[in-house]
Amino acid sequence: MQRILYFTIVFLCISFCISCTSSSNSHDAEVQEFHNVSYGKNKGNVYDLFLPNPTESTDTLALILYIHGGSWMGGDKVEHHSDCRVWADKGYATATMNYSLLLEDGVSINTMLDEIKKCIVHICQFAAEKDIIINQMAIAGTSAGGHLAMMYAYSRQHVIPLKFEAIKVGPSDFRILFPYDPNSSEEDTQNLVFNCTGKRIDVRKLSIEQLDSIKLTASPVHYINDSTAIPAIWAYGEKDWLVIPDHYKALKARYDSLGATYSLIVFPNSDHALWHDRDCKERYESTMDTYCKKYFGY
Repeated sequence: MQRILYFTIVFLCISFCISCTSSSNSHDAEVQEFHNVSYGKNKGNVYDLFLPNPTESTDTLALILYIHGGSWMGGDKVEHHSDCRVWADKGYATATMNYSLLLEDGVSINTMLDEIKKCIVHICQFAAEKDIIINQMAIAGTSAGGHLAMMYAYSRQHVIPLKFEAIKVGPSDFRILFPYDPNSSEEDTQNLVFNCTGKRIDVRKLSIEQLDSIKLTASPVHYINDSTAIPAIWAYGEKDWLVIPDHYKALKARYDSLGATYSLIVFPNSDHALWHDRDCKERYESTMDTYCKKYFGY
Protein backbone atom coordinates (compact mmCIF):
# COMPACT_ATOMS: atom_id res chain seq x y z
CA MET A 1 0.00 0.00 0.00
CA GLN A 2 1.02 3.61 -0.12
CA ARG A 3 3.04 5.26 2.63
CA ILE A 4 0.01 6.21 4.71
CA LEU A 5 -0.45 2.51 5.46
CA TYR A 6 3.05 2.24 6.86
CA PHE A 7 2.56 5.14 9.26
CA THR A 8 -0.79 3.88 10.56
CA ILE A 9 -0.24 0.15 11.00
CA VAL A 10 1.36 0.40 14.44
CA PHE A 11 -1.48 2.57 15.72
CA LEU A 12 -4.11 0.21 14.31
CA CYS A 13 -2.58 -2.98 15.64
CA ILE A 14 -2.25 -1.54 19.13
CA SER A 15 -5.60 0.21 19.29
CA PHE A 16 -7.69 -2.67 18.06
CA CYS A 17 -6.30 -5.16 20.50
CA ILE A 18 -8.07 -2.92 23.01
CA SER A 19 -11.06 -1.47 21.22
CA CYS A 20 -12.66 -4.06 18.98
CA THR A 21 -13.86 -6.37 21.74
CA SER A 22 -17.33 -6.20 23.17
CA SER A 23 -18.17 -3.89 26.05
CA SER A 24 -18.79 -6.96 28.20
CA ASN A 25 -16.00 -9.40 29.04
CA SER A 26 -18.01 -11.84 31.15
CA HIS A 27 -19.15 -15.13 29.70
CA ASP A 28 -20.95 -18.24 30.77
CA ALA A 29 -18.83 -21.35 31.27
CA GLU A 30 -21.26 -23.24 29.07
CA VAL A 31 -19.47 -22.40 25.82
CA GLN A 32 -17.44 -24.90 23.81
CA GLU A 33 -14.24 -23.41 22.39
CA PHE A 34 -12.18 -24.84 19.56
CA HIS A 35 -8.93 -22.96 18.94
CA ASN A 36 -6.60 -22.81 15.93
CA VAL A 37 -8.72 -24.98 13.67
CA SER A 38 -7.02 -25.12 10.27
CA TYR A 39 -9.10 -24.27 7.21
CA GLY A 40 -6.34 -24.03 4.59
CA LYS A 41 -2.68 -24.56 3.79
CA ASN A 42 -1.36 -21.04 4.38
CA LYS A 43 0.21 -20.01 7.67
CA GLY A 44 -2.62 -17.71 8.67
CA ASN A 45 -5.42 -20.12 7.78
CA VAL A 46 -6.78 -20.86 11.26
CA TYR A 47 -9.89 -19.88 13.18
CA ASP A 48 -11.37 -20.15 16.66
CA LEU A 49 -14.93 -21.43 16.98
CA PHE A 50 -17.28 -20.87 19.93
CA LEU A 51 -20.42 -22.99 20.25
CA PRO A 52 -23.23 -22.75 22.78
CA ASN A 53 -23.22 -25.67 25.19
CA PRO A 54 -25.04 -27.91 25.83
CA THR A 55 -26.58 -28.41 22.40
CA GLU A 56 -29.15 -30.81 21.07
CA SER A 57 -28.22 -33.25 18.31
CA THR A 58 -30.64 -31.49 15.96
CA ASP A 59 -29.44 -27.95 16.72
CA THR A 60 -29.51 -25.45 13.88
CA LEU A 61 -27.55 -22.32 14.67
CA ALA A 62 -26.71 -18.97 13.13
CA LEU A 63 -23.05 -18.01 12.83
CA ILE A 64 -21.41 -14.64 13.52
CA LEU A 65 -17.96 -14.50 11.91
CA TYR A 66 -15.51 -11.80 12.99
CA ILE A 67 -12.68 -10.48 10.79
CA HIS A 68 -9.86 -8.72 12.68
CA GLY A 69 -8.25 -5.42 11.76
CA GLY A 70 -4.62 -4.42 11.39
CA SER A 71 -4.17 -2.60 8.07
CA TRP A 72 -4.29 -5.91 6.13
CA MET A 73 -0.73 -6.36 7.42
CA GLY A 74 -1.15 -7.40 11.06
CA GLY A 75 -3.64 -8.12 13.82
CA ASP A 76 -4.93 -11.41 15.15
CA LYS A 77 -8.18 -13.30 15.66
CA VAL A 78 -7.83 -13.14 19.46
CA GLU A 79 -8.95 -9.50 19.25
CA HIS A 80 -12.52 -10.75 18.92
CA HIS A 81 -12.55 -13.50 21.56
CA SER A 82 -14.65 -11.42 23.92
CA ASP A 83 -17.20 -10.69 21.19
CA CYS A 84 -17.39 -14.37 20.32
CA ARG A 85 -18.00 -15.45 23.91
CA VAL A 86 -20.66 -12.80 24.50
CA TRP A 87 -22.72 -13.88 21.50
CA ALA A 88 -22.10 -17.60 21.99
CA ASP A 89 -23.55 -17.12 25.47
CA LYS A 90 -26.70 -15.84 23.76
CA GLY A 91 -27.07 -18.95 21.64
CA TYR A 92 -25.21 -18.19 18.43
CA ALA A 93 -22.23 -19.97 16.91
CA THR A 94 -19.37 -17.49 16.68
CA ALA A 95 -15.93 -17.56 15.12
CA THR A 96 -12.93 -15.33 14.61
CA MET A 97 -10.45 -16.04 11.84
CA ASN A 98 -6.91 -15.26 10.79
CA TYR A 99 -6.03 -14.78 7.14
CA SER A 100 -2.99 -14.23 4.94
CA LEU A 101 -1.48 -10.75 5.16
CA LEU A 102 -0.12 -8.34 2.56
CA LEU A 103 3.40 -8.75 3.91
CA GLU A 104 3.36 -12.35 2.65
CA ASP A 105 4.49 -13.12 -0.88
CA GLY A 106 1.76 -13.07 -3.50
CA VAL A 107 -1.04 -12.06 -1.14
CA SER A 108 -3.64 -9.52 -2.24
CA ILE A 109 -7.07 -8.53 -0.98
CA ASN A 110 -8.51 -11.13 -3.33
CA THR A 111 -6.51 -13.78 -1.46
CA MET A 112 -8.12 -12.71 1.81
CA LEU A 113 -11.62 -12.79 0.33
CA ASP A 114 -11.03 -16.30 -1.02
CA GLU A 115 -9.90 -17.34 2.44
CA ILE A 116 -13.03 -15.94 4.09
CA LYS A 117 -15.12 -18.19 1.85
CA LYS A 118 -12.92 -21.20 2.61
CA CYS A 119 -13.14 -20.50 6.30
CA ILE A 120 -16.95 -20.35 6.26
CA VAL A 121 -17.13 -23.64 4.37
CA HIS A 122 -14.82 -25.28 6.91
CA ILE A 123 -16.72 -23.89 9.91
CA CYS A 124 -19.96 -25.35 8.57
CA GLN A 125 -18.31 -28.72 7.99
CA PHE A 126 -16.61 -28.72 11.40
CA ALA A 127 -19.86 -27.86 13.17
CA ALA A 128 -21.73 -30.55 11.23
CA GLU A 129 -19.29 -33.12 12.63
CA LYS A 130 -20.56 -32.03 16.05
CA ASP A 131 -24.18 -32.49 14.89
CA ILE A 132 -24.75 -28.75 14.58
CA ILE A 133 -26.12 -27.33 11.36
CA ILE A 134 -25.17 -23.75 10.57
CA ASN A 135 -27.70 -22.49 8.05
CA GLN A 136 -27.33 -18.68 8.19
CA MET A 137 -24.79 -16.09 9.28
CA ALA A 138 -23.75 -12.51 9.85
CA ILE A 139 -20.31 -11.13 9.14
CA ALA A 140 -18.57 -8.57 11.34
CA GLY A 141 -15.25 -6.78 11.26
CA THR A 142 -13.22 -3.85 12.49
CA SER A 143 -11.12 -1.46 10.39
CA ALA A 144 -9.37 -3.56 7.71
CA GLY A 145 -11.52 -6.46 8.89
CA GLY A 146 -14.60 -4.32 8.38
CA HIS A 147 -13.46 -3.59 4.85
CA LEU A 148 -12.99 -7.30 4.13
CA ALA A 149 -16.34 -8.15 5.70
CA MET A 150 -18.09 -5.62 3.45
CA MET A 151 -16.18 -6.78 0.39
CA TYR A 152 -17.28 -10.37 1.05
CA ALA A 153 -20.86 -9.23 1.69
CA TYR A 154 -21.16 -7.08 -1.44
CA SER A 155 -18.86 -8.66 -4.02
CA ARG A 156 -18.73 -12.41 -3.38
CA GLN A 157 -21.14 -15.31 -3.68
CA HIS A 158 -22.19 -16.34 -0.18
CA VAL A 159 -21.62 -19.84 1.13
CA ILE A 160 -24.75 -19.71 3.30
CA PRO A 161 -27.40 -16.96 3.56
CA LEU A 162 -25.81 -13.76 4.87
CA LYS A 163 -28.45 -12.00 6.94
CA PHE A 164 -26.61 -8.84 7.97
CA GLU A 165 -23.22 -7.21 8.51
CA ALA A 166 -21.83 -5.42 11.57
CA ILE A 167 -18.95 -3.10 10.71
CA LYS A 168 -16.74 -0.88 12.86
CA VAL A 169 -14.67 1.82 11.11
CA GLY A 170 -14.30 -0.15 7.90
CA PRO A 171 -12.89 1.71 4.87
CA SER A 172 -15.58 1.84 2.20
CA ASP A 173 -13.75 3.60 -0.64
CA PHE A 174 -10.05 3.26 -1.43
CA ARG A 175 -10.12 6.50 -3.39
CA ILE A 176 -10.79 8.22 -0.06
CA LEU A 177 -8.39 6.10 1.97
CA PHE A 178 -5.58 6.41 -0.58
CA PRO A 179 -6.05 9.74 -2.39
CA TYR A 180 -3.81 10.55 -5.31
CA ASP A 181 -0.36 11.62 -4.18
CA PRO A 182 1.94 13.06 -6.87
CA ASN A 183 4.91 12.38 -4.61
CA SER A 184 4.14 8.70 -4.20
CA SER A 185 6.95 6.44 -5.38
CA GLU A 186 6.50 4.04 -8.25
CA GLU A 187 7.03 1.15 -5.82
CA ASP A 188 4.23 2.37 -3.53
CA THR A 189 1.83 2.69 -6.45
CA GLN A 190 2.88 -0.71 -7.80
CA ASN A 191 2.16 -2.30 -4.42
CA LEU A 192 -1.19 -0.55 -4.12
CA VAL A 193 -2.27 -1.80 -7.56
CA PHE A 194 -1.20 -5.37 -6.78
CA ASN A 195 -2.91 -5.32 -3.38
CA CYS A 196 -6.15 -4.23 -5.03
CA THR A 197 -6.06 -6.53 -8.04
CA GLY A 198 -3.57 -9.34 -7.43
CA LYS A 199 -1.96 -8.40 -10.75
CA ARG A 200 1.35 -6.80 -11.69
CA ILE A 201 0.67 -3.80 -13.90
CA ASP A 202 3.04 -1.20 -15.36
CA VAL A 203 1.89 1.78 -13.28
CA ARG A 204 4.00 4.28 -15.21
CA LYS A 205 1.35 4.42 -17.91
CA LEU A 206 -1.66 4.73 -15.60
CA SER A 207 -3.60 7.97 -15.54
CA ILE A 208 -5.16 9.27 -12.33
CA GLU A 209 -8.56 8.11 -13.61
CA GLN A 210 -7.25 4.62 -14.34
CA LEU A 211 -5.69 4.41 -10.90
CA ASP A 212 -8.98 5.46 -9.32
CA SER A 213 -10.74 2.71 -11.26
CA ILE A 214 -8.31 0.19 -9.83
CA LYS A 215 -8.93 1.49 -6.32
CA LEU A 216 -12.64 1.05 -6.91
CA THR A 217 -12.15 -2.67 -7.50
CA ALA A 218 -11.14 -2.96 -3.83
CA SER A 219 -13.82 -0.56 -2.55
CA PRO A 220 -16.95 -2.05 -0.91
CA VAL A 221 -19.13 0.90 -1.90
CA HIS A 222 -18.51 0.06 -5.57
CA TYR A 223 -20.37 -3.26 -5.24
CA ILE A 224 -23.49 -2.09 -3.40
CA ASN A 225 -26.65 -2.56 -5.42
CA ASP A 226 -30.24 -3.76 -5.00
CA SER A 227 -29.18 -7.39 -4.68
CA THR A 228 -26.13 -6.93 -2.44
CA ALA A 229 -27.24 -4.25 0.04
CA ILE A 230 -27.89 -6.53 3.02
CA PRO A 231 -29.05 -5.05 6.35
CA ALA A 232 -26.08 -3.32 7.95
CA ILE A 233 -24.84 -1.94 11.26
CA TRP A 234 -22.09 0.66 10.89
CA ALA A 235 -20.08 2.31 13.67
CA TYR A 236 -17.68 5.16 12.88
CA GLY A 237 -15.79 7.81 14.82
CA GLU A 238 -16.54 11.41 13.91
CA LYS A 239 -12.97 12.36 14.87
CA ASP A 240 -11.35 9.47 13.01
CA TRP A 241 -8.31 10.82 11.15
CA LEU A 242 -7.66 7.58 9.24
CA VAL A 243 -11.04 6.24 8.14
CA ILE A 244 -12.55 9.71 7.91
CA PRO A 245 -16.32 10.36 8.06
CA ASP A 246 -16.49 10.44 4.25
CA HIS A 247 -16.37 6.63 4.38
CA TYR A 248 -19.61 6.23 6.30
CA LYS A 249 -21.18 9.06 4.32
CA ALA A 250 -20.45 7.16 1.09
CA LEU A 251 -22.10 4.02 2.49
CA LYS A 252 -25.08 5.98 3.76
CA ALA A 253 -25.59 7.75 0.44
CA ARG A 254 -25.53 4.49 -1.49
CA TYR A 255 -27.92 2.70 0.87
CA ASP A 256 -30.25 5.71 0.95
CA SER A 257 -30.38 5.75 -2.83
CA LEU A 258 -31.52 2.12 -2.78
CA GLY A 259 -33.86 2.40 0.19
CA ALA A 260 -31.82 -0.32 1.92
CA THR A 261 -31.84 -1.04 5.66
CA TYR A 262 -28.99 0.12 7.89
CA SER A 263 -28.25 1.43 11.36
CA LEU A 264 -25.51 4.07 11.49
CA ILE A 265 -23.96 4.80 14.88
CA VAL A 266 -21.57 7.76 14.83
CA PHE A 267 -19.30 8.15 17.86
CA PRO A 268 -19.08 11.97 18.10
CA ASN A 269 -16.04 12.14 20.40
CA SER A 270 -14.08 9.12 19.17
CA ASP A 271 -11.26 8.58 16.74
CA HIS A 272 -10.45 5.35 14.88
CA ALA A 273 -10.26 3.30 18.08
CA LEU A 274 -13.80 4.22 19.21
CA TRP A 275 -12.49 4.60 22.74
CA HIS A 276 -15.02 7.20 23.86
CA ASP A 277 -18.82 7.62 23.75
CA ARG A 278 -19.97 4.84 26.07
CA ASP A 279 -23.59 5.48 25.10
CA CYS A 280 -22.72 4.73 21.47
CA LYS A 281 -21.00 1.49 22.49
CA GLU A 282 -24.12 0.43 24.34
CA ARG A 283 -26.29 1.39 21.38
CA TYR A 284 -24.10 -0.69 19.07
CA GLU A 285 -24.51 -3.76 21.31
CA SER A 286 -28.25 -3.19 21.59
CA THR A 287 -28.58 -2.81 17.82
CA MET A 288 -26.58 -6.00 17.29
CA ASP A 289 -28.96 -7.83 19.63
CA THR A 290 -31.95 -6.46 17.74
CA TYR A 291 -30.53 -7.49 14.36
CA CYS A 292 -29.73 -11.01 15.60
CA LYS A 293 -33.25 -11.56 16.84
CA LYS A 294 -34.86 -9.99 13.78
CA TYR A 295 -32.77 -11.51 11.01
CA PHE A 296 -31.80 -14.84 12.61
CA GLY A 297 -35.25 -15.35 14.06
CA TYR A 298 -34.12 -16.11 17.63
